[in-house]
Amino acid sequence: MLATTVIEFFLIALFVGLLGLAAMSDVHAYRIPNRISLAIAALYPAFVLVHGDPVNWLGALAVAAAVLVFGFILFATNTVGGGDVKLLTAVALWAGPSLVLEFLLITAFAGGLLALVMTSELRFSLAMAVERIGGKGLRDVLIGNVLPYGVAIAAGGFFVAWNLLRGFQG
Repeated sequence: MLATTVIEFFLIALFVGLLGLAAMSDVHAYRIPNRISLAIAALYPAFVLVHGDPVNWLGALAVAAAVLVFGFILFATNTVGGGDVKLLTAVALWAGPSLVLEFLLITAFAGGLLALVMTSELRFSLAMAVERIGGKGLRDVLIGNVLPYGVAIAAGGFFVAWNLLRGFQG
């Protein structure tokens, strides 16, 4: 049982690391590489196989499919980018039916906070402060007009990971 727990922890840690990489990529280049979303999705079957309790993987596939369809509509209306849709879908797979609503709410809340920062005068002061400590890329994001929504998706994904970790501690 301990080996399974260690493997689960490792897979969740990889999931979190990939989320961080996606967020950083979105901040620096306004792009989430397909390989990151694919890697997140590819880790999920391994997690299902080693997880100690039964996993509703069919429900997770259905949730991911629904998020993909809804995301495609948002992409078609030029509301979100394609990388955001792919990352949302991959993380929704991990969230499954039991965590998807909370994942989407936290993602939306984090996105709203980002939007508030991006529309306030505070962003210019924050951009100058970030530049002073060597964060030219983040400064450019704060000054720009594009919202790196991958950061919000990662925040929701961190919530999912936290709940998955809590699930096998108790």
